[in-house]
Amino acid sequence: MRVAARCVVAVLGLVVFLVAVGPASSADIPKDLKNGIKNKMKGYGTLYTRIDLPCKYGSHAYGTFKAPLVEVTPTGTNTEGELGGSFSGFHAESTYWGVGPNFPMKVEEIEFDEGEIEIELEGVGEADGSDTVVLFKDIRSMEDFEKAFDHVFATKPLQDENSDWSPEVRQAIAERRLIEGMTKRQAFAVVGAPERFEKNEQDGVATEVWFLRQDRGTKIGYWGAKSDQTGLPSQISFVDGKLTSIGAYGSGSGVNLDD
Repeated sequence: MRVAARCVVAVLGLVVFLVAVGPASSADIPKDLKNGIKNKMKGYGTLYTRIDLPCKYGSHAYGTFKAPLVEVTPTGTNTEGELGGSFSGFHAESTYWGVGPNFPMKVEEIEFDEGEIEIELEGVGEADGSDTVVLFKDIRSMEDFEKAFDHVFATKPLQDENSDWSPEVRQAIAERRLIEGMTKRQAFAVVGAPERFEKNEQDGVATEVWFLRQDRGTKIGYWGAKSDQTGLPSQISFVDGKLTSIGAYGSGSGVNLDD
């Protein structure tokens, strides 16, 4: 009986300990890795985005907030969460597409929470006022972080990474202009992902039309909300992967930039 009682006490003690401490989380980021990530990010000046980085802007009774929609892992990126907006009582939030490819940004803040990393970014130069936040997940080593980093950030403008592109194309990208003859990847560096696209083939010739985003959405702040337009053409067309038509100025996440 005494042995059984001691066993019961031991089991109860273990239960109490586990409740107090909580389950061990293999996803927690070690302190040395956190410091390594912080130091690495501090070493960069201006970063340049490789993709669109929309986020949620919102307000509630206690102030304003930004919430990430783009999740980044060592294997790729994914835009998660409900796009669009909602407004009720003291709470309002909306998706804002304020940051596209090749935007100059600086790191404003890095937060670690339950194995995830939120990186808040602030636009600089021509991107001043275009702020966003992105979520890094499944980061278990510095190598993981560097792989994830390379999916969304470049340390130089995209046109400077591609010295094999013609000077005319590189200059156009630097000036955020489209010119005929651009590849889809080059055009993407200017306009980002289309809202939707259509692919066809006629007489063995592949054609593709991108319908570009016209409205960035609503940027909700403490004193109100602001909506603005992208200023992009309504659509652009490619024949055999080369830009041939630019529509009047005024979801394409599955678009393949390499075909």
